[in-house]
Amino acid sequence: MSPSRRRRRASPAWEGRPTISVATLPGRGLYARHLGHPEGVDAVYRTTVGLPGSTRRGASFTPTWLRANLDDVDVVHVQGVHPGQSPEDVAEAAQVVRASGTPLVLTGYHLTDPTGGDAGRYAAQLDALVPQADAVVTLTDSAAEEMHRRWGVRATVLPHPHVVDFVRMRQERPLRQGPLRVGTHLATLANGVDPVELVSGLTRAIGGLDHETQLSVHVHETVLDAGSSTYSPAAVRQIDRMVRAAGGSLRVHRPLSDAQLWDHLFSLDVSVMPGLHGSHSIWPEACADLGTWALMPAGTHAAGQQPCLTYDATSGVAGMADSFGKALRGANEHAQIWRAEPEARWNERVRVAESLRSLYERLLGLDRR
Repeated sequence: MSPSRRRRRASPAWEGRPTISVATLPGRGLYARHLGHPEGVDAVYRTTVGLPGSTRRGASFTPTWLRANLDDVDVVHVQGVHPGQSPEDVAEAAQVVRASGTPLVLTGYHLTDPTGGDAGRYAAQLDALVPQADAVVTLTDSAAEEMHRRWGVRATVLPHPHVVDFVRMRQERPLRQGPLRVGTHLATLANGVDPVELVSGLTRAIGGLDHETQLSVHVHETVLDAGSSTYSPAAVRQIDRMVRAAGGSLRVHRPLSDAQLWDHLFSLDVSVMPGLHGSHSIWPEACADLGTWALMPAGTHAAGQQPCLTYDATSGVAGMADSFGKALRGANEHAQIWRAEPEARWNERVRVAESLRSLYERLLGLDRR
């Protein structure tokens, strides 16, 4: 439904266009689901993208899957490869697509390993894939510059579409009264920065502020499960001690659903992202949709996705404390947090969908008049 809550009629420009079938790989996640026109009138059928909560379709950028399915699609659009996939397998998959005559489109969503694993292996995967693409897309100008520097390609920059639904996006956010509400979600503690150092820097910063601040820190319950690979009781004890000393609370729980995560972010004034593996993220998009300041690691492509605050994640505890303090003082000075307009987000998603439609048409020769 549009932000105006009225069903819009398709314009003449949308009518009668041939359907383009696209294998979006991988096809799961909010980013993949929100690439299409919000009313589905772009005539692009993403064969691998399922509805929220649906069973995964098993689609992957592998030679086996591609050989079995290329006859059913017009375009292959790769947004990421499995971190464990060998560079040789990636190269073979790209060759299978090109040999079939099917256009190969690549989105440079992650230019470094999103799992924080073997950086050299992931770079080799991209080296095998990027030069083979017929067209390249990415999400930020800084990422486009990196891709040109590394591979000599000219990427089309299309912004990350909204991630929060439009009904929730319209929920009114009252003016802040009382303490500045700050939260960070450490999940399994396997982020792009030492979680104990991050919490130490954050609590030091809060202790040095001249305004009241309420801190909440979240971790997944697996960190206290002795049978889990993320079991870290010593780190959790250190974090709990520092958070309590700062007057905050540590919350241990199961992974949040999307709806629970949006509720959590909406309850905060500032959400601290604890480091970043990969390049881009839904986090600053969700914060923009909900009217929460995202406090992002400086120097990352994700920090350029939306207006946000930044901190230095590479300068140790003292440096982080200093940058956290400056960011939180800045956030406290804003009685009204910047928030994306639902209508603007709707129009942006339409532009992204139509830009991709035009790109596919050009590669397929359908744009000739």
